[in-house]
Amino acid sequence: MGIFVNQGVVDEQPATRYMPRYSVEGTGPLLIFISGLDGTGQLFFKQSPALSRSFRVVTFRSRERGNFTYEDLADDVAAIIKDLGDKRATIVAESFGGSVALTFALRYPQMIDRLVVINSFPRFRNRLQIKLGAWLASLLPFPTLWPMRKAACILGLWADGVSKQDRRRFFKAIQTVDGEGYVRRLQLIRDLDIMDRLSMIQARTLFIAAEKDRLIRSVREARLMAQLVPRATVKTVKGAGHACLLGNRVDLAALLAE
Repeated sequence: MGIFVNQGVVDEQPATRYMPRYSVEGTGPLLIFISGLDGTGQLFFKQSPALSRSFRVVTFRSRERGNFTYEDLADDVAAIIKDLGDKRATIVAESFGGSVALTFALRYPQMIDRLVVINSFPRFRNRLQIKLGAWLASLLPFPTLWPMRKAACILGLWADGVSKQDRRRFFKAIQTVDGEGYVRRLQLIRDLDIMDRLSMIQARTLFIAAEKDRLIRSVREARLMAQLVPRATVKTVKGAGHACLLGNRVDLAALLAE
């Protein structure tokens, strides 16, 4: 099954349009994955092979330059859908990507078939943690943050039972993370609060929450969001942590087939 890779373009017309670099694998209805804080688009490798049997699975690298907004990131997803000649897509997103997906659902309701949000939030509850994290990341040289980022990731990957081979693949991907984009994404999380707009989301929505997520209280967040989103359901994954898409407890292809 081949993989098509779009190199990404920037249209330098008066209304400048950014086009993310994306890849497509498989055939069928369109499914777009929005990655978490890493923004690489490379950490969907455990889920994409099975999904690509039923969907055209799109992964892409989030923009990394400039003072971009959640609206810009939502517009990037819309641009991919239009570039592929489609009108709608299933949107799958985790963590930070989930907040982008919620923004997309509000901004482009006509372009969503189904919405799947994994371990995410409409507002980051630990305000001190995110403010401190965004401040430190903007203050310190980005390479100096690597030991802290790696230590936190090792713990999360271990909790989800991620294999040694997949851990290597994970770290290879996140070593390509751009510092400017990473800091900007932290700032967006710091400033996010769309709780009062969730009731406007009309897409069929599945919130997937890992029971042992140590980064955010995913189960609580999923249940709170499902109370507000009219057509939402919640799936709790027992024993899983924040990196559940890289472990063996979540099978998105099977969940979507339901």
